[in-house]
Amino acid sequence: MFRKKASIHHNNLRVFAQRALLALSTLALVACQGTAPDDLLLDSLPTSLVFVKANDSSTLDNNFIGFGTASDLYMLTPISTNGQIKNLTADFTGNGGAVADPEISYDGTKVIFAMRRNQNESFDIFEMNLSGNPNLKRLTTTSFDECDPAYLPNGKIVYAANQRNIRDEYERREVENLFTMNADGSNPQCISFNNSDDFDPFVLRDGRIAWTRWEHHGTQNRFPLFFTMPDGQGTFLFFAPHDRNFFHARELSDGKVVAVMSNMVLVDRGPLVILNSDQTTADPPKDGDYINITPNVPLGGDVANGAFKYPFPLPLSDGRLVTSFSPKGPDGDYGIYTINRDGKNLTLLYNDPNTQELDAVVVATRPRPPVIPEQINNNDQTGVVVNQNVYFRQTRDGQAIPKANEIKQVMVVEGIPVPPNERDMDIGETSSERRRVIGVAPVYRDGSFSIRVPANTPISFNTLDSLGRAVVIKRSWLYVRPGEKITNCTGCHGPRGEKSNPNPIALNQTPTDLVVPVAQREVIAFQNAIEPIIAQKCLPCHDGASPAGAIGLSLAKTTDFSVAYENLMNANRNNKELVNVNSVPFARNSYLIDVLLGAGVRKTQGKGPHPDSTKTLTKDELRKFITWIDLGGQYR
Repeated sequence: MFRKKASIHHNNLRVFAQRALLALSTLALVACQGTAPDDLLLDSLPTSLVFVKANDSSTLDNNFIGFGTASDLYMLTPISTNGQIKNLTADFTGNGGAVADPEISYDGTKVIFAMRRNQNESFDIFEMNLSGNPNLKRLTTTSFDECDPAYLPNGKIVYAANQRNIRDEYERREVENLFTMNADGSNPQCISFNNSDDFDPFVLRDGRIAWTRWEHHGTQNRFPLFFTMPDGQGTFLFFAPHDRNFFHARELSDGKVVAVMSNMVLVDRGPLVILNSDQTTADPPKDGDYINITPNVPLGGDVANGAFKYPFPLPLSDGRLVTSFSPKGPDGDYGIYTINRDGKNLTLLYNDPNTQELDAVVVATRPRPPVIPEQINNNDQTGVVVNQNVYFRQTRDGQAIPKANEIKQVMVVEGIPVPPNERDMDIGETSSERRRVIGVAPVYRDGSFSIRVPANTPISFNTLDSLGRAVVIKRSWLYVRPGEKITNCTGCHGPRGEKSNPNPIALNQTPTDLVVPVAQREVIAFQNAIEPIIAQKCLPCHDGASPAGAIGLSLAKTTDFSVAYENLMNANRNNKELVNVNSVPFARNSYLIDVLLGAGVRKTQGKGPHPDSTKTLTKDELRKFITWIDLGGQYR
């Protein structure tokens, strides 16, 4: 995918992320380091700690664990500097074998984890006893990678896997989504349908699942926390202040969540923060959304004077957190440490100078959350979404607040997953991926709408004005599960937790049916939808050595794209880009649409729509130009 604007070199960032997940330019914490006393934990606290010892510090997710990584699962008993170390997987890993993502059962007797037994295997989910006969069980046997397992209250297991066999929207790596399976590994079911990674799931005290989602939707590129029910219904934003990413989150006993905060893509380093997730979703962001307990840790990861690493912050029952830390910078030696919730008393617990210690989990019983009943109706492959009021919007997301009665329709857009053989990223000079239009539905006078859409399909919304231009472009993929009906969507990215419309008109109307076969969903890219219009209506004036307006619209290709596409995507007029796919709403910010409609500056200049006379664009041709831009301006 070619980017119109210069972008970060993420391959380099990934390597850096694998070697330093949290960077800190400070000596203050080094000065307060200590060694744990023999009685670090009281008798009433857990007696063992399970963690990974590896030859490098790859941790973001299993897509980032290289073939050269070797690791095993260890147990420290008791949790003390004098504890005994036992390799739990030595008999099961061979050349290039690797282990990741341990999680302890609710009764504290078993550990579940991801493992590849040698470098020629994919990652599978395994379970073993922590005492006596290990009785190692292989729960998954596919050729795909399965990772990040966690026990569910209903006896099932949630995990991340790339079994959908699609590539992510950004780097064309295998996409990991959330799945569930029975305790014996049978009946795997996909429960999330994001077009980029969903990973690091953890179970909340109320039985829901929360996880880190990679949201790449056009110009949006971030890692917020989402939540869902165990059957995948009710998926929604959990915590996501703008310009902040959250990794390796865990819930604390008081309902708050501790996580690693970053402001970089694919780089899970930054300060350790406690999210006030029991009070706010931080959307829109405001003061007090989270407490930074390591304020000297820079978001950007300055490593001049050393590096700290806080992946997998795991809460102990006495309030401290178990984490990984290196005092020697990103290429240093990571050990297991404890730290207070206020960021004080960073204390060494265990360190092997020859390996990296990661992924620590305490062996202890813990309360089993309530079971949330599954409600999937596999006889219905559709779902319903009711939005109460598209005018109910927050003011801090960089998009417009629609005027009264301005919104006439809502366009439902499908994100097209990238197939496994898709290696060519040059789909256009855009940050957006391929997408297609499922259909449009009316917005009632109170701002509500109701739609029936295909289940298990990533969708997004554009609210449209009377000219068909997007006013607000939703920059997140949603989906409904079979038979699901969502009625608690209060607005169009509105303030969370606030009511907007107690009796929406749409709730009492038959949902607009947008369940159409894939072949009938409309792809509006430049090559298939716009070039035929240019050939018929524009070339007579915009071709040759002296094209009208100095804008040549030849359909000949000098690069991967036609001259017409290149010129429209890169030209400016009246201090406005002809085609703007970087600042939402795209079509409204594009001078080309002003020209075609006779709107904006053109209207104030007394100029009508262009072209005129016999070459006037039809209503459908105008719609295609507008929609092509609002979908991101893809060439193919």
